[in-house]
Amino acid sequence: MRLWLKPEKLANFGLTVPDIVSAVQTQNTVNSAGQIGSEPVPTGQEYTYTARSQGRLVKPEQFEEIVIRELPDGGAVRLKDLARVELGAQTYNTRGRFNGKPAAVISVYQLPGTNALAAGPRGSKG
Repeated sequence: MRLWLKPEKLANFGLTVPDIVSAVQTQNTVNSAGQIGSEPVPTGQEYTYTARSQGRLVKPEQFEEIVIRELPDGGAVRLKDLARVELGAQTYNTRGRFNGKPAAVISVYQLPGTNALAAGPRGSKG
């Protein structure tokens, strides 16, 4: 998610970039959802798996509704009041070429908790 902060709006509300970062991190957390196969378990249980939940916000419209500050009159300053929110690429400096001609680039990132050795073609059962 890409946030284009409006400095004049931040100044009007007396907010800083760390205030925004803190609000986003607090309201879009990825928490452990528990464990499967942990104590108490029957005799012979060999594996324990940690279950993780996805961050709760995935669309720009959801991020726009993050509350940055509550106001005394019962209102709230939301991210959409301070920034433009949009989906964006993680990086814009990648160029794909194959045999000297333009080509598509697909980046693959390992998720936390995954087994990199089992993720590739040799690790699959296909």
